[in-house]
Amino acid sequence: MTRKVDDKVHIIGRPPDDDPRTRWDARYARGEGPRKESPHAWLVHHLWRVRPGLALDIACGMGRDSIWLARHGFRVHAVDISGVALRQARRRARRAGVADRIAFVVADLTRFALPKARYDLIIGFSYWEPSLLPALREAVRPGGFIIYETFNVWWRYTRSDVNEAYLVPPGGMRAWLQDWHIWAYREIGSDHPSTVGRKAVSSIVAQKPRQ
Repeated sequence: MTRKVDDKVHIIGRPPDDDPRTRWDARYARGEGPRKESPHAWLVHHLWRVRPGLALDIACGMGRDSIWLARHGFRVHAVDISGVALRQARRRARRAGVADRIAFVVADLTRFALPKARYDLIIGFSYWEPSLLPALREAVRPGGFIIYETFNVWWRYTRSDVNEAYLVPPGGMRAWLQDWHIWAYREIGSDHPSTVGRKAVSSIVAQKPRQ
């Protein structure tokens, strides 16, 4: 079932009360979700490698990166589990004058069938779902890019309450795209046991082989 909650914001399916979508909607409604408007620095620093085309922003939240991509000539499919977040993202996109370049979709990515070889760029920040990784690889067209950054296992030194299943294991991001051309890679936290005052993240920029 598909329904609209706002202009060009589509919800696929109806969640039960204990669904993660319900929890994230409640968090954003309370003002607890990520609210920054500036794009992630890792994306800003590396976007010059990618020609404008069709991009997918997974777990896009309130649209900070989607809007920035649209400003730089991309058409964007922005997907998140929270309709509350995407209503705010849509308003931000209107204010930025790029709403016509972004399609916002509310969906659980673990239940969402991504098209194959469709996107020139896929970006992901602060989201790691191992079951989704093969589909993300297949969704990038030959010659396309993945720009990704999220928390790794060393984040436990700062946030002991975080579920380790959603943290990148040592070398995990490089292993995911090891047969692609890796333009940039880092693991913050692996060289220092204390991450107090800085985020322990793994980051990658990788290009899919053309053949």
